[in-house]
Amino acid sequence: MYGMLLESVQHFVRKEYGDQMWLQGLEGSAFKNCVFSTHQVYPDHIMKDLAAAFAKHTGAEIDDFMRFFGRCFVRFFSHYGYDKLIRASGRFFRDFIHGIDNLHHQMRFSYPRMQSPSFYVESEDVFGAVLHYRSKRQGFTYYVIGQLVEIATVVYGLELEISIIQDIPDEKGTGCHIIYHLRFDNKPYKKVQQIRQEAKDLCPVSWIYLFRLFPFGVAFDNNMIIMEVGGKLKEIFQISDLVGKPMELFFLLHRPRVSFNWENVVTLQEVVVELECLTPDNSATKPSDRRCSISTRNLFLKGQMRYVEEWKGIVYLCVPLLSNIQEMKEVGLYLTDLCIHDRSREIVLAGWQHCARLENSYEKQEERSKRLEMNLKMWDEWKKKGDEMLYSMIPKPVAERLANGEDPINTCETFEEVSVLFSEVVDFSVLCSRITAREVVSYVNDVYILFDRIIDQYRVFKVETVGQVYLLVSGAPEKHRHHASHVAEAALDMMSHIFLLDKLYFGKKVMIRIGIHTGPVAAGIVGRKMLRYCLFGDTVNTAARMQTHGETGKIHISENTNHQLVQCGFITEPRGTINVKGKGLMKTYWLLKRDENCWR
Repeated sequence: MYGMLLESVQHFVRKEYGDQMWLQGLEGSAFKNCVFSTHQVYPDHIMKDLAAAFAKHTGAEIDDFMRFFGRCFVRFFSHYGYDKLIRASGRFFRDFIHGIDNLHHQMRFSYPRMQSPSFYVESEDVFGAVLHYRSKRQGFTYYVIGQLVEIATVVYGLELEISIIQDIPDEKGTGCHIIYHLRFDNKPYKKVQQIRQEAKDLCPVSWIYLFRLFPFGVAFDNNMIIMEVGGKLKEIFQISDLVGKPMELFFLLHRPRVSFNWENVVTLQEVVVELECLTPDNSATKPSDRRCSISTRNLFLKGQMRYVEEWKGIVYLCVPLLSNIQEMKEVGLYLTDLCIHDRSREIVLAGWQHCARLENSYEKQEERSKRLEMNLKMWDEWKKKGDEMLYSMIPKPVAERLANGEDPINTCETFEEVSVLFSEVVDFSVLCSRITAREVVSYVNDVYILFDRIIDQYRVFKVETVGQVYLLVSGAPEKHRHHASHVAEAALDMMSHIFLLDKLYFGKKVMIRIGIHTGPVAAGIVGRKMLRYCLFGDTVNTAARMQTHGETGKIHISENTNHQLVQCGFITEPRGTINVKGKGLMKTYWLLKRDENCWR
């Protein structure tokens, strides 16, 4: 679908529900880009995803929001002047529903990639009409209802009630066919019927004169057998006698998208119909063997189907659908083949005169569209990279609160229990004296990359790195009760993988030292320019002491952490009671391994 449909939704949702509601809808629909381009094509599912997201936040039904979106579009497209096109389509609402397909046909020049639906009226009376809606899209049943109700109310001042008579499954499962019952004051229908009754008193017209006026016309009976054709069609098909042959051999119904049979054709008398003249392969004897594929070299006809009671058949009054001399040449026609009484010649000549300028303008617009599309893609890529970098420094939930304009100080909160991990490369000063500065930077970088890759598997957040010290937390800002298990899992993986890296650099073990403690903390954003998510409290200090009082190649944990891990099946070993600087005597443990049957 074109972006103008989504623009209408954005405009009126923000206007009637507020910006916060719109942002929640975007988040719920998993659509990151909140700026829509009028002529850019977007996936159809975005509209339905937005309706589902808004319905979830408000408690309303999805169908109600799809109906609301349809009304929004009608109210919005007046900015582009399309309301004037609707007002000019007819004096009454019945004229509009009979001519919807023609409106879409005219709009295809402004929106060449538009996959317009098909509408036709099956029957009508003074109380309303039965309307068929066909589309390649699914899920827009109530969107169409919203559009029709808004047009009837705003343009024609009518009260319109719509009910769904039947929802016919699409044979291919990729589209829809809905039959609506429209109830409205349709008094003009009575006048039309009266005019048709009076027209029956006129003298009948002979085949000869009718097909002189319409040399591209064709008539057929209720068995879809050709009764008569115009002289120009005989020249195109180069067959002396087309009468008595099936319509399907020579014509393909291009628009509306319905099966080409008598029942459908009878209901299409008020709809613009396009037929494609097929060029059969005369070497094939069966209709199924004929090659009737769509080609730009085939002639398209545009006109109206009318039932003639005296003939007991349908006559298709039409003209060639041509836009310039090049197209006329491709189908093998000349200006003298076109009628003088219609505007076929003027359209072809005008198209030839303006073709070069239009093509040049179209190429420029297409080039601009491609550049804009490329810029939007680049913008999305850079935004994604920026978000990834931001989320690596600040937790995603906190970053989203800041993006919504919340003051950083309001992000600070307390956590009753989290697990904090400190890790450090031991003898770092000695290491720096033995290798070059470039090698030191390269080594530390590889250590941090290794740890970053490991912790992505667990629900932990890297708070910061200072020199050779690496600080993790689990349970903040995302609260969960298995924080100690996640930190322990990460610590064991870090310890097992660092050996291979150290062996690669130095040929021997240069082990790390890890300490973990569990307890309460306060956490939040600090600073204005270089924002940082920091932890505060005695728990952080105790975790640092576990690391400094630990031993190389071991994971030192406090009694609080041990209590959590033992319950989850981790295997630990008592270290005993040690004197911890600033803490006094503490009972601590070594984390050895994880049981294969423990919680992961």
